[in-house]
Amino acid sequence: MIELAKTGWMSNRGRQNTASYWAKTLGQDWRLGAAYFETHLIDYDVDCNWGNWMYASGVGNDPRDRVFNTARQADMYDPQGDFRRLWLGTTTGLK
Repeated sequence: MIELAKTGWMSNRGRQNTASYWAKTLGQDWRLGAAYFETHLIDYDVDCNWGNWMYASGVGNDPRDRVFNTARQADMYDPQGDFRRLWLGTTTGLK
C-alpha cells in the first residue's frame, strides 16, 4: 500500500492480496477498496480493477471462497524480504 500511495503502481499479485485481505480478513466492503485503487492506480483499467476486486472478495460468478494467505504469499514471492524492506524500511525484522 505504501508503494501504491507513493508511485501509483502495485503488482497484480499485490493487488490480489490486498483485495483478499481487505474483503476477507478485515471484512470490509470490496467496493470501497476498488474505489480507492481507482483513484490511485496510474495504470487503472475499470474492468480489470473492479473485476479483480469482485473475484478476490468472492462476489460474482466464481462460487469458490478464495482467501489469500498474505504471509505465505510474501514468503513465497519475496523469500529474502527485499521488497518488504524496500517499502517498510529496515526495522521490520525481516530476513
